[in-house]
Amino acid sequence: MTNPSRDEEPGLFKRVVSVQEALRRGLPTQKLRLLLAHIYLFPWFVRRCFDCELPLRPFLDANPNLDLGGLPIAPKLSRYGTEPPYLPSLRIGNDPDLAAIEEFTAKHAFPFVLKPLFGAHSRGVQKITSLDEILTSAGTEPMVLQPYVDAPKEYGINVMRVGDRLRIYGLTEVPIRAVWGDGEQCLQALAEEKYAPAVTSQIENGHWTPPAGKHVPLQVAADPATGPVCRDRTEAVTPALRRACQQAADQIGLRFGRFDVKARSLDALQEGDFYVLEANGSPSLDLTLYDDRYSLAEKIERLRAHWDEFFHQSRARTSPDENSWRLLAILLWFAVAPGRCVASFRHEVNDGELTSRA
Repeated sequence: MTNPSRDEEPGLFKRVVSVQEALRRGLPTQKLRLLLAHIYLFPWFVRRCFDCELPLRPFLDANPNLDLGGLPIAPKLSRYGTEPPYLPSLRIGNDPDLAAIEEFTAKHAFPFVLKPLFGAHSRGVQKITSLDEILTSAGTEPMVLQPYVDAPKEYGINVMRVGDRLRIYGLTEVPIRAVWGDGEQCLQALAEEKYAPAVTSQIENGHWTPPAGKHVPLQVAADPATGPVCRDRTEAVTPALRRACQQAADQIGLRFGRFDVKARSLDALQEGDFYVLEANGSPSLDLTLYDDRYSLAEKIERLRAHWDEFFHQSRARTSPDENSWRLLAILLWFAVAPGRCVASFRHEVNDGELTSRA
């Protein structure tokens, strides 16, 4: 891969759209339906939690082999394998190790993706094209550096264990905002023609004119909560895809969760040819719920089935007791002092987590 100059760099969203901006633009119908489905099922969900030995235990026991059950408050790389289809990764702490970064970037070609070690919904995800950009962005919180995957399709693959076999119960295409160059219009004009001005205002290098026929992604990573409408592709699951997901799940001991992956096409994905951007443990929402073709009643039933299987997965297994108390302590700390709790997760990483896993 070559390292494009800044003038040729494809446009990227500078930041994830804030909740306030999203509310000002209005709540999309599918998001409203998803919110109502959660509210409708809340009493049922609470009762199921209190049927357990401890209300928090299902979140740990569904994935007893993962740190804190694979919840978003656990480090991302604790649920990330070291072999394909996982990407090579380097942890970068608050005091970046320049020698380790130089060695990693020399081994893998630019561009790279830099993202927070703790986080969700594409928060802080950046595309990096030079060593200076890494050093400028790193140091504010623990980060993860990975090679950038130049593949046009992103999918969410929801999986669960049935005995020793892995079952795929949800395959969702999560569109990435992108435009095609025509050799005449600049990137900003192309984006405004296809998307709302409030969205295109987040684009960098809007003055650049893409060559005719060039596919230019406008996002580093897709986010179903803020991006275009998702599509349920579960009917396209193949035995080859299931086997590839099982191999990926076996690497980290995942029992119930979701793989966020990139692939060249749906055909390539069906053949098991994909890259895992991230593996998510408990509770890992089924992204097919973001498909606007489903009615509110259908979303409620699909959401209930998702959580019902989650509780079923947690019944037969137990995670270490210290994990339960650790999770309870974290939640109580967050309730009392949310700012200090979040700051602690962003700034405190032990020495073992700062080693390269290239």
